[in-house]
Amino acid sequence: LYAAIENPHFAAVTSGYIGRVRLALGDNERALQSFNRKLLMSRVVQDRRMESYTLRDIGNVLAEKGKQKEALAQYRDALSLSQDVKDRRGAALILVAIGKLAEKSGDNAGALANYEQALSMMQAVADRRGEAQTLMNLASAKRDSGRLDDARHDIERSLGLIEKVRTKVLSPALRISYLETVYRHYEFYVDLMMRMHERNPSGGYDTLALEANEHARARTLLENLMVVRTDIRQGVDPQLLQEERQIQQRLNEKAEQQTRLLSTRTQPEREAAIRLEVESLLSQYKEIESRVRDQSPKYAALTQPRPLNLAGIQQELDEDTLLVEYALGTERSYGWAVTKHSSESFKLPPRAEITRSAKVLYDALSQQGAATLVDDYRTAANELSKILLEPVAHRLPGKRLVIVADGILQYIPFTALPEPGVKEDGLRVPLVVNHEIVTLPSISTLAVLRNELRGRIAASKTLAVIADPVFESDDPRVRQSRLQVRTQLPGNVAPLRGSDTEEPLGTVGRDIKPIVFERLPFSLEEADAILNIARTRKVMRAVGFDANLKAALDPAIREYEIIHFATHALLHNSPELSGIVLSLVDQSGRMQDGFLRLNEIYNLDLAADLVVLSACQTALGKETRGEGLIGLTRGFMYAGVPRVVASLWRINDRSTAEFMRYFYEAMLNQQETPSKALRSAQIKMWETNKSAIPHSWSAFTLQGEWR
Repeated sequence: LYAAIENPHFAAVTSGYIGRVRLALGDNERALQSFNRKLLMSRVVQDRRMESYTLRDIGNVLAEKGKQKEALAQYRDALSLSQDVKDRRGAALILVAIGKLAEKSGDNAGALANYEQALSMMQAVADRRGEAQTLMNLASAKRDSGRLDDARHDIERSLGLIEKVRTKVLSPALRISYLETVYRHYEFYVDLMMRMHERNPSGGYDTLALEANEHARARTLLENLMVVRTDIRQGVDPQLLQEERQIQQRLNEKAEQQTRLLSTRTQPEREAAIRLEVESLLSQYKEIESRVRDQSPKYAALTQPRPLNLAGIQQELDEDTLLVEYALGTERSYGWAVTKHSSESFKLPPRAEITRSAKVLYDALSQQGAATLVDDYRTAANELSKILLEPVAHRLPGKRLVIVADGILQYIPFTALPEPGVKEDGLRVPLVVNHEIVTLPSISTLAVLRNELRGRIAASKTLAVIADPVFESDDPRVRQSRLQVRTQLPGNVAPLRGSDTEEPLGTVGRDIKPIVFERLPFSLEEADAILNIARTRKVMRAVGFDANLKAALDPAIREYEIIHFATHALLHNSPELSGIVLSLVDQSGRMQDGFLRLNEIYNLDLAADLVVLSACQTALGKETRGEGLIGLTRGFMYAGVPRVVASLWRINDRSTAEFMRYFYEAMLNQQETPSKALRSAQIKMWETNKSAIPHSWSAFTLQGEWR
């Protein structure tokens, strides 16, 4: 397009962007083609600054290909041009690139000299992000030279700059994105502190590493939890708030259309167009969200929450609880075991090694417990148990376990890992048999949750169950309703599907079939069994057509202590558009909005102590470095719910209904806490077939409060 309107300058810039994307994708040859094209165009338009940046990009490709001498020649030409045009920031970036080449070749002194020169330039032009990155490079070179204290000084300065930049970003989504790009700075600091701990075990460096790991985790969730009980929209321009509501409504409508089209797989052009509309509306929504926060006097008055130090972490634990926190790293991973009165650390294998075993285990557990995968399950479970649990085996007896996982470990049910050294009838016993297990995105989020819930008025009613929605117009329940409705309608009125005539929707659901939302017949049995257990307590039963979006958004839902959804879940690439699938048609077969999306869950303002998501993969979400899994579980926490039970993979309808019956019997009849009741249900299911893959019972996990 730029070429068509004869704008060679921006055509060159765009060619460079294409090259950088290709380089990021590992397509070095085509990246080089794009950069060479940009180089020619930059010379045609006589833009020497652009030419300098392009030579640096070409040098980056050559360095990636291992051609160090050729890369260095390109960098030197680029540096000369930058100096000629007095572009200090550009020169600094090139000096960093030259420093990296020197560091790779083992010339640490040369690397340090280039980094120091680049740092002075970054500071002179007030490029805080560039300064933070250069300090990281300096710290890396000094660490590799054995100068650990000097490396610590530089990386701490780098982290300080990162925090300053981060707090100036109002959009939660952009904060998450920014932290993801600089997360390796925190990872480096944790690794450095643990190396210093090895050199001086009594210096308290492993405690600093734990505190840094907490500092880097779930930061945006932590900040959002501070907003839960604050009306940040008070005092904001009403016109902006109206615009926010309109954008959200349009976004939900377009996302629903996109989901319906994806299920048909017959209109790729229209689907592509709607996808672009969804992305545009989502971008607008996030931008308005930032403007609301910028205008909000109450948001401006909020103080930034501080992640806990060791003393604060221990204050949140009781005598019976052991916190096990993990941090996966490129070269080495680490873990910490913390009790009310003690703390210790341990070294683990690199991320790649742990990931290999974790992937095998997840595949074996999630594929309906296929008999052919029994050996894979046992091998991977034993390997992970040895890696993750043996270092803390002496701490396990008699303890409740609170797991703060990292990376792929967020997908693994620790309940199904064999407990080190414990066997029964020759079989290794799963960890859940002797331990209550809960998960958290960070222990700091629990502290904020507890503080926000302190003094909250308790819900006055016990249980709301939303189950067995109607997904399709050819559902037999629709036909039965039509017969009833027709007797009441005038003769010239026919029950129509309405303007939305697309085919049934597609998703990842609770049953084993993707794409189509099939009815879940056992979810009705599940609902009635749970309500029967509740007996005389105050309950709400919303099933069939009543299991709709109106019921989920009704302010009356706030009166219930437990909210139970038994239906399908929808996972979307943009977490805000993930959600719970409710009735998609009314009694006359007309299509209706039935998606309770994450952006709506955020605003529910619930008083519930527990939400149970009896649906598929509801514990999952979009994984981001540092922030963790962003999905439905996090949405309900933001809405004020201290604990959520959700699933890690697709689960069978029948076995889920059975599991939930055990869970509610323990919770309502035996008065067990949700985490204890979950363990009771899991043990009951395990006892029915101790040698089988624990597919059906280990899928469910409890995240949040255990008290």
